[in-house]
Amino acid sequence: MAKQTKKSTQRKIGKQNKQRGNNFERKIAKDLRDLGFTQVVTSRSESKSTDDNKVDIIDKGKQLPFDMQIQTKKTSSTPSYFGIREQSTVDNESFVIIWSKTERKGEKMMTVGDCVMMDLKMFYKLIKPYANKSNV
Repeated sequence: MAKQTKKSTQRKIGKQNKQRGNNFERKIAKDLRDLGFTQVVTSRSESKSTDDNKVDIIDKGKQLPFDMQIQTKKTSSTPSYFGIREQSTVDNESFVIIWSKTERKGEKMMTVGDCVMMDLKMFYKLIKPYANKSNV
């Protein structure tokens, strides 16, 4: 009986984790649309093959800079950026992970913070337009 309870608890936790991840994916897509990238959708709603290729956010209007390909993660442990990128056929430079770090606080999982993981060349491309601008 104890084994059965443990299995059902593990299934429940797994289901909750998947739901949190899906909610985060939808939140990022909405945030990007709110920023003006109006044709951004989740790959779950568009293409299983894209989702299988480690891309969670699809930019149907090709508005995101540098053909950015986004994977979202909502986890307590740091995602293996290079391991996940290796599983994808996406160009290494355009592969981006948006990560929401969570920690257990009592009975609840709480978000600690969010960050972006990307190739250094992509980062340089993003900041280059600001190199000669004055802060005045």
